[in-house]
Amino acid sequence: MNSRRTLLKNILAAVTAPLLPGRLSASDTLAPTPFLTAGPFYPREPSGLPFLPARTTLPKPLTNDLTRTRPEGRAEGRHILISGRVMDVTGRPLAGAVVEIWSVNARNIYLVEDGGASDPDFAGFGMTETDGEGRYSFKTIRPNGYDRYLGLIRRTAHIHVLVKVAGAEAFTTEMWFADEPRNSIDSFFQRVSDPGLQDRMAVILSRGEGVDRAQFDLVLAPQYAGRGRS
Repeated sequence: MNSRRTLLKNILAAVTAPLLPGRLSASDTLAPTPFLTAGPFYPREPSGLPFLPARTTLPKPLTNDLTRTRPEGRAEGRHILISGRVMDVTGRPLAGAVVEIWSVNARNIYLVEDGGASDPDFAGFGMTETDGEGRYSFKTIRPNGYDRYLGLIRRTAHIHVLVKVAGAEAFTTEMWFADEPRNSIDSFFQRVSDPGLQDRMAVILSRGEGVDRAQFDLVLAPQYAGRGRS
């Protein structure tokens, strides 16, 4: 069943991908990517709870490659390339939007929990800007799910995403992974009740040139899309 669902998803993506960059008619719009809270903390300004001890820390480096913080090092874990487009609900690409991501490292620890001590070669946080066609990309690791407080908090594998468009509210959401067993017990995943949106937010990793790749497009509702810089 999972393999059939994956096949159908791949076919749907191949059919619809050429249509997304163009503007849609006024009566036809794309469903916006759901807004999800940034989590219990943010890399530079953690609130602490529920992951104590969390501390304010500057991520390193502020680039779109989270797998290398020094020439001789290489982050632990399965390296992946994430790319996609940021657009509004009409399919208009949002150029110049700032996209930020962060996640746990290969040992299931956030940067603000240990300052990077458990894996000094994983930046923990990255930032980039969309090009003229609204495209962005990151190199990072495929994180695992984790438990906190003896299983009271149970999260599936996810990457936090934040998008800032000039003149608009900041937008936060998460990227998930298809066929991840923990999706069924994750409250954030289950909060998105539309199966189509769940599928769009749960990426399928594919092999390519020595590293796994995923496409994650972001459709911003009007309050987050602003006017952009396109």
